[in-house]
Formats: sequence, C-alpha cells, structure tokens
Amino acid sequence: MRKRPIVLTAAVAVAGLAVLGTVVAQQPSSGYTQPKVVPASGTTSGTTRPYNEWTPNSNQPIPSPAAGLGNPNQQGTRPAGGTYPASGAQPQNGVYPAGNQPVNRPRPGIAGADPVRPAAAFDIPAPSMEMPGSVTPPTRPLPPPSLSVEPGDNKFAPAPGGPAIPPATGGAPTAPSAPPFVPVPPAPGGLIPPPAGPSTPPAFPPTPVAPPGGAVRPSIPAPGSVAPLVPPGPSVSTAPAGAPLPSRVSQSVTIDAVCPDSVVFNSEWRYEIVVRNTGNVVVQNVRVEDDIPAGAQYIGSDPPAEVSGDKLVWALGSMDGATEKRIAVRVRPTEEGELRSRATVTYSASVDAKTKVTRPRLAVTVGCPEVARAGEEPVFKIKVTNSGTGPAQQLVFRALLSEGLDYRDQGKELVTKLASLPAGESRTVELQLSALKAGLQSCQVSVAAEGSSEATARASVNVVEPLLQIAQSGPAKCLVRAEPTYEIKLSNPGTAATDTITVHSVLPDGFDFVQASDSGAFNATNRVVTWKLNGLAAGGTKAVGIKLRAGAAGDVALRTTATAAPEVQPGGVAPAGGVAVRAGRVLEAKADTAIKAEGVAALRFDVAGLENPVEVGKEAVYEIRIVNQGTGACTNVQIMAALAEGTTFTNSNGPTQAKATGQTLVFEPIPTLAVKGETVYRVRVRGAAAGDQRFRVQLTCDQVRTPVVKEESTRFYKE
Repeated sequence: MRKRPIVLTAAVAVAGLAVLGTVVAQQPSSGYTQPKVVPASGTTSGTTRPYNEWTPNSNQPIPSPAAGLGNPNQQGTRPAGGTYPASGAQPQNGVYPAGNQPVNRPRPGIAGADPVRPAAAFDIPAPSMEMPGSVTPPTRPLPPPSLSVEPGDNKFAPAPGGPAIPPATGGAPTAPSAPPFVPVPPAPGGLIPPPAGPSTPPAFPPTPVAPPGGAVRPSIPAPGSVAPLVPPGPSVSTAPAGAPLPSRVSQSVTIDAVCPDSVVFNSEWRYEIVVRNTGNVVVQNVRVEDDIPAGAQYIGSDPPAEVSGDKLVWALGSMDGATEKRIAVRVRPTEEGELRSRATVTYSASVDAKTKVTRPRLAVTVGCPEVARAGEEPVFKIKVTNSGTGPAQQLVFRALLSEGLDYRDQGKELVTKLASLPAGESRTVELQLSALKAGLQSCQVSVAAEGSSEATARASVNVVEPLLQIAQSGPAKCLVRAEPTYEIKLSNPGTAATDTITVHSVLPDGFDFVQASDSGAFNATNRVVTWKLNGLAAGGTKAVGIKLRAGAAGDVALRTTATAAPEVQPGGVAPAGGVAVRAGRVLEAKADTAIKAEGVAALRFDVAGLENPVEVGKEAVYEIRIVNQGTGACTNVQIMAALAEGTTFTNSNGPTQAKATGQTLVFEPIPTLAVKGETVYRVRVRGAAAGDQRFRVQLTCDQVRTPVVKEESTRFYKE
C-alpha cells in the first residue's frame, strides 16, 4: 500500500470571521508499475507483492503464472494499438475478423467541462499503454519546509503537528505534535489583529518542458514527497447562534489518501481518505468530495457517499480537535492505465471577538431662586447625571442666557467642556449670573457627550427691579426777603422695594435755610439739607418739604439728589477709598428747580454844590452821588443834567463820560449798579453873570421808569 499525506493548516480567524479550509488529496501519479507478464517458467522480471497486501477487500485469487495471459480483457491488458473491437469479437491467433477493427472507447470523466486535475493544477494526460521506459519525469521545486518530507522518512509520515499515521509496513504510530497556541497582543481598541504574512496562495510550479525527442509529461513529485496545495477561500461559519467561542483558534486539518501501488484490471480494490483535525478547536461543516477515478467503476464506500455524477460527497459534520475520520472507497477498474482520484475537504471554524458596547445616558436639571433683584447675582445649580452603562466622554456644556442675564460680559451663549462623567454618577455645576433687567429671565442648559443624545433643561428667575423717581415743586420766582417753600416727592414705580433712601438738597446762593420737615438736618458749612428715609415699597411714595428765605435777587436753582443704596453686609470689607455694599443696584434720582429771586429797585441820589457862593468867572463844582438802597440790582442807570442860563459846562469825571448839547449834559448809562452799590459824578460849571443859578439832575434806570429829579442852587457874585 502507498500513502501520500497532504497537510493544510488553517489560518487563525480574526474578529468573528469564519474560516473555510479546503484540503485536496491526489493519488500519486508516479511510480505506476505496469502488470508484469509471468512467463511459463514462473519467474518475473520485477518484484511483485501479493495481492492480499494491497487489496484487502478483494477475494479474487491471484492468476496463476501457468495460466498464461488468456483473454486480454480478463487480464487487464489491451491488444496492440490500445483499442478493442467495436463488436466485442475476440481475435483469432492475434488477428481480428474483418470489419471488426479496434476502435477507441472514450474514458469516463467527472462532471464539468474540465477533466480530473491533479493537485498541482496541470492536466492529466491520456492513458498510455506504453510501459515505463527510461524517460525520467522532470522534477518540480520542493514544497515549503513545513510541508516537505526528509529523505529516508516514511512517505506516509504524519503531517507536522498531526496525529500519527501507521506506516505501510506496520510499526508503532508516531505521537501527534499539536502546534503551540501563540497569543496575539490586542491591537489598539481591543481588536485582535489579523495574522501577518502574505494573503495570496503559493504559485503553482512551472509547466515542465519536454526533453529532446520525448513527450511532454506533467511534473510529478517523487514518491514520499508532499505537493503543496492551495486551499480555497474561507467560508462563513455556521456555528450555533449564541454558542461560546474562543477569541482565537489555531487550526490544522490534514487529509491523506491511502491507495495500493497497482491493482489488476476488473478486480475490486479500495483506497482510504483520512481526514484529521490536529488543531485545538472544533471545526464545523467538514465536507469531503472525491472524484471517481476516470476508468474505474464506483462500488461503494464506508460511510456511504452521496453520489452526484462523477463525484462522491461525504458530510462529516463537526470534528473535535486531535481527532480523525476515515473513509473507505471501493472501486473496480474498467480500463488499464493510471487511475487518479482527487479528494477535497472543506470545513469552517469560528471565533468570538468580544467587545463591550457601553452607552452613556445623560440627564440634566437646573435650579435657581424664584426671585432676584436686578443687580444681584442669582446662582443657577446645574446637575448632570449619567444613568447609562458607560462613562460620558467629551462632555460639552452649553448655556443660553436671556437678555436680562449676563455672565462676566461673555455674551448670551456660553460653551465649555466638562470632565468625563462615570456611569451612575452625577455632577453639579454652579453658574453665578448677573441680573440686569426686570422680568422673567431664563437660562437654558444643554449637555451632550459622545454616544449620548443631547439633554436639555431650562430654569427661569423672576428678576424684580426697584425704581426711584423724584419730583420737586415750589415757586419759580420770588422777591428778595420772601420765604418760599419747596416740596420734594419720591416715588417707586418698580417691582421691588428700594433700599434706604438718602436725600440731599443744596441751597442756592442768595437763599438761607429756614426749616425742613421729617427731621431734615442742615449743614451750614456745605449749605446742604439731608434726610434719611426708609425704603419705598413697590408703587410707594414719600414727600418732604424745605423752607428758604431769599436774601438777594438772582437766577438760581434748588438741586436735590435722592439715592437708594444696599446696606453693607455684616463683616463686609470696604475697598480702598470706597464703601463695601452687598450685591445689588444703587438707585439715584435727581431734580433741579430754577428760582428767580427779584429785588425792589430803591435808588437814591444826591446833588450838592461843593462851594457856594462862587465869584463870577470862576468854576462851581457839583457832586452827584447815586446809591442802590433796594433789594435788587439796578441796570442801565443814567443821569442827565440841565445848566442854568449864564453858566457853561467846563468838565466832569465819574464812571461814565458826559456829552454836552447846549445847556444839557447827557451821561452814558451805568450797566449795573448792584445792591448797596454807589457811584459819584463831579461836574464843573463856570458862571458868567451874577445871580442865583440852578443846577438840575435827572436819574432813570430799568427798574425806575419815572425819572427822579433833583436841583442844587449856587449864587454867583461880583466884587
């Protein structure tokens, strides 16, 4: 018996992909020995083993050498030319009858367009009736070291790492050597990387070149060597759903074909197909297909095969690691020559790539005070909860503020990143905002993370705002020495109560303080009246009064300022040069009232002669004195003088110049003569005739429309 092992080690399946392996066994095509003709002497030219050693299932006797060849059809030989008569007639003394020339009979083949091919993927030549001669088949490259057989080893030695195969001549089996499991470090992300190495199958050996003068024959490996095979691509695993699988497998499936060296024509013989799983995991869907050898008739198999045309199929199911299954096939040759069968095994294996998928689930809540005053800083407490199965990473926090809220002048949309939040935990973020204006102000918060939908929440605070208004009323005009009274009215039209209110009224120049209501205090140094009042409720009002006395005429104003400021917190620290106040807004209101104080014009002027009597031809001097004795300033004060006949104007001095027109002197007006103001004119007049002469002066101003006239009499004499 002659065996030929063929080994295929399955690659490791990665990340849950099923691997399909295919192994092909090919009967050896070399070493075929043509049946030897036994001469009458009973000797042979070659060595022949007994039939019962290589055909265990055959019970036919071995032909006797003395019997001769007999019928060539029974002896498995063909007549010269390699054909049989078409009619089936037998030749007489080696000669066929006329019309019964031998014809060629087609060889049976497998289903499909191509004939049976050996494992090396070249065509099988047509059967040759020639005996093996001296032609040496061309050699082919050695297979990879993992599949090669060392010289001197049994040609049916087990594949590397596989179970032991009993040798043809008996002997102890060799212990299997399972390949070690090599752990693969996980790649980044937790996945196992695919095995390294080329993904393409080894190339087929080159087509041999015919020797000079010889026929081209396929390159056939020498007996005892193993030809490398190319497995087909992987198939999808059909492992039961939910069954636990390893994360990595090490597969090694071999298939061996065990067949005799030679058999006798038309005698039943058998060959075996041995499938071994030398790996460490179960392989599923093991399926063996074998091509019925061309020129042979299928008899049966153990286990029974499913026959499909020229193919035999066995569905072996699953195979555990380090196990084997044997298939015995019985055939009867119908032609002489070289018979070949091709067995193919396919299988699949599965692995599990376990990756835990987590998902964060975010929820957010926002809390804030119900009411806050404008100017205060309400705190919004934002709670983020992760109720999912994994941490929330890449957390993005976004807050959208309404117009009445602000955060450090950073706009109405705040965006920031938060630290990762583990599953089942919560985190609270406090956001202190500034309330700018009254009304319902809101803060909308959203939190998003990788793998989680966005969570949103909204909270609103009612911002109330106190307002402070002031109105001041009283006479806009008054006379000097009058005592007008002014009322200061405070009001709060806002939505919240004000803080304590302080009112300051500054007295105008020319007015004196008389009294104030509600305990108003007067500071004579600063001329300020101050009130300390309680805060006004929303919609409340408060009025205070002040009484003044006009001391001088003029256009002035009464200026009042009201301030509502938060009180200092206990323990508060005042900034340098300032006053510490609690959070809030300082309210301030101002009012100015214009007052015109008018005085009474009360001019008094005197005309007097400094010398009296005066000699004729000499000058008489007249003095005009004007005094403002009223309570108001006099404007456009003007005097005019009339000279008596016989006198002439010489010159004058005073605040304004005089212009003489005949016997009349007109002085330019004095723009303003203040209260208690005084001015003096002196006029010189020369007398030309003796007698009593009169000097008349007239005074007018804007406040005194009716002229005031006064005279002075001077006597001129002659010696």
